Amino acid sequence: MHSKKIYITSSGIISSFGIGLNAFKEGLSKPPVTSAFKDFEFHSLDPAISCITVNGFDPVAVLGKKGLRLKDHATKLILGSFEQGLKEIMEHTDDDNRPGICVGTAFGSVQSIGDFLSDSIVNGVNIVNPQAFANTVINSPTGNTNIKFVARNLSTTVSTGFNSGIDALIYAFNYMQRGYIEAIVAGGLEELSYYSMLGLQRTGLISSTGKGLPFSKEADGVVPGEGCALFLFDTEESMKTNNRTPVVEVVGTASAFDPSLAQNGQSDGDVAAHVLSEVCNDAGISTNDVGFIASSASGNRLTDSIEAAAIKKVFDTNVPVTAYKAFTGECYGVSGALNLACAITDLKNGQISGIGNSYSCFNSIPLVFSPIKKDNTFCIVNSVSCDGNCSAVLIKNVE
Repeated sequence: MHSKKIYITSSGIISSFGIGLNAFKEGLSKPPVTSAFKDFEFHSLDPAISCITVNGFDPVAVLGKKGLRLKDHATKLILGSFEQGLKEIMEHTDDDNRPGICVGTAFGSVQSIGDFLSDSIVNGVNIVNPQAFANTVINSPTGNTNIKFVARNLSTTVSTGFNSGIDALIYAFNYMQRGYIEAIVAGGLEELSYYSMLGLQRTGLISSTGKGLPFSKEADGVVPGEGCALFLFDTEESMKTNNRTPVVEVVGTASAFDPSLAQNGQSDGDVAAHVLSEVCNDAGISTNDVGFIASSASGNRLTDSIEAAAIKKVFDTNVPVTAYKAFTGECYGVSGALNLACAITDLKNGQISGIGNSYSCFNSIPLVFSPIKKDNTFCIVNSVSCDGNCSAVLIKNVE
C-alpha cells in the first residue's frame, strides 16, 4: 500500500463539452458535434477531416488581450484551463508550497513548430518573426504556464504519445509518493493541428465516415479531438492544511511497454492485461471491486481489439466498460486526462454513461451503450496506445 493518500481536489478543463468539470454531465448525455477542418495558414487538408473541437472558449474573454498575440492555440488552452479553475490556488500559495506543474502532450505546439518552418520556406528566413521561435518546442505551453505562475518546485512535460496525459498523472502520483512535493497540477493538453492530422490521415487512422465507433469490428478509424484537462493532486496533509475538499482519491497506478505492439503492430494483449491487473494490486483491491472501466477505445481497430482482449483476460465477471472517446474524439495526449474527467463525473453522479447505438464488439466486450444508474466506488481509467505504451489509473469515489 502507498505511504501517502493522494486526492484530486480541483480541476481546470477546456473541452468539447465546454469550460470546467461541471459541463461534463450534460455533455455525456448528448451526441458529439463535429466540425470540418481543411484550411490552415500555410497548408490545406484534402479531403477535409471531421474533428471535435473545444466549445465555448474565447481566449480574449478568458485571458484578456494583453500578451496573447504571440501565444499559440495550445498555450492559450493551458493558460485558459488554469484561469478557469486553478489560478487562485497558484497565486495565493507561497513559493515554497506552490503546486508543481506536470503536463502530458503528444505533439505540444506542433502547429507552431511546423508553421515556423513553413513561414521561413514560403516567405524567407528574413521575414519570420523571431519572437515566434519560443513556440517551437514541445514544452512551450508548460513553460509559458510555469513563467506565469512561477512554479519553481516542478515544471515537467511528459510526452509518451497517445498515453501522455495519463502518464503525466502517473508521474505526478509517483513524484508525490516519494515525498518530493505535496501538490501538483497534472493532466494533459492537445491542440488540433494540420501536421498531426496529416500524419494520422496518411497512416489510415482517420475515420472516413466521421464516426468513431469504440471496440466496433466495423470501425473505420478515429475522429480527432482536442482539449486541456488539469487536476490538482493533493496529499492528505496538503489538502487539510489548505482547507481543500477531496473529489476522488487516486489509489493505484500502473504502466508497461508492449514491444511487439510497437515493433510489429501485433499483440496478444498480455502486457495490457498485466497493467489492468497491476493497477488493482497497486490499489490493494480485487478486480471484482472495480465498478467500471473507462477504456481508451476510439475506433482504432488495432488497439481496441488489444484492449478488449486484455479486459477479458483480467475480468472474469462482466465489469461494465465505457468509451468516452465516442464523445470527445481521439485527443491524443490529453485523452487520458479527459477520460479521467468523464470517469469522475460518472462516479459523482452515480452512473455509467452509454455511448449510443449498439453494435458488435471485439471479444463481446460488455460496452455500455445505454446509460446505467449505478453507485460505484472504484473506476479504472485505462489507456492502450499503438506505440506500445499501456497505462492505467485507479480512482476511488469520496463521499
